[in-house]
Amino acid sequence: MQTLRITSRSGRPLTARNVTIWLINYYSITRGNELSMYWGLPYWVDNYEAIRGWVEQLMQQPRPAGRTLGDVRRMFEERLPI
Repeated sequence: MQTLRITSRSGRPLTARNVTIWLINYYSITRGNELSMYWGLPYWVDNYEAIRGWVEQLMQQPRPAGRTLGDVRRMFEERLPI
């Protein structure tokens, strides 16, 4: 499992799974496939898988210095259909 290059307040690295769960809870994302359909993914990809895929893709990109979890949250928010 890959880890984001940022750490939690406890000093442990954040995993894609942890960040995905945090985003789902923060924005109260429900089960379904509306988000994945909005992002142009196949209909069988549910919202949770779509978010996890986005987080994993973000983790594979070089991270700008100083990126925080708040920056990741704002980047995710820009992709929401609200």
